[in-house]
Amino acid sequence: MTNFTDNMFLSLHWTDVLSSNQFFSDRVPAGENANELVLKWAVFTDGLQRYSTLAADPDAHFTEEFQEEEAWLLDDDREWPFSFVNLSETFGFQTASLRGSLLARKEACRANDVAAEEKRKTLRGFPQM
Repeated sequence: MTNFTDNMFLSLHWTDVLSSNQFFSDRVPAGENANELVLKWAVFTDGLQRYSTLAADPDAHFTEEFQEEEAWLLDDDREWPFSFVNLSETFGFQTASLRGSLLARKEACRANDVAAEEKRKTLRGFPQM
């Protein structure tokens, strides 16, 4: 069952479950806060996309870019308007749940990479360690 769940995480892309239509389909941002809301959406989705893309590549986990994205994801800052916590709440997400899903995707990708490496070793005739 775990393998199925891991593969499910790997096959999903954040755009499969999150789109601007969910938030703007029944209303058009208007008024003086419209531009701010659209900017917040752009920052939020860009951060999610960058984290998701980097998390899917275990080799990228050691890069400065990934470290910055993960720091943004894990920070509980409520002062900065563009913090992960504030943006999640602005768009109606439960921060802990969304954060947990993104971290689970990262771990699933890492586990899949380790399993693939072990399989390559076995196929080359090396014993598994």
